Amino acid sequence: MNILKLSVLFSGVVLLAGCATSGIEATGKTEGDPKYAKHLVIHNEPLANAITITDMKSRFKGGLLEVNVELSNLSSSDKSIQYRFSWYDGENFEVEQGSRSWVPVVLHGKSSTNMQAVAPNTSVKTYKVNVREL
Repeated sequence: MNILKLSVLFSGVVLLAGCATSGIEATGKTEGDPKYAKHLVIHNEPLANAITITDMKSRFKGGLLEVNVELSNLSSSDKSIQYRFSWYDGENFEVEQGSRSWVPVVLHGKSSTNMQAVAPNTSVKTYKVNVREL
């Protein structure tokens, strides 16, 4: 009987550990325009309270979507983060899923950084910026 209890306990710990490593997906906060929030996905709940999009520009050039996102650190402490863009077609399906690498950046306290990217092909109509702690 003790072995059964131990197995159940161990299974629960493994399950919780697996959930903890995947992080919590939180929609980002925004300064100013609330429509920016739909473009920011933060994979860590405490980080979602410290990181925000303060400006966002996009355009189509030669049929490709180009974006420029200004990400700001609202806290006074430095944040070591990684980001990557996810691209979506007109039917909201991700384009070339898993083909992009995470880009590391240090976002200093109360500072901002610009992230620029160009869509991988002309089927892309929208995007999200994924952010996680390094």
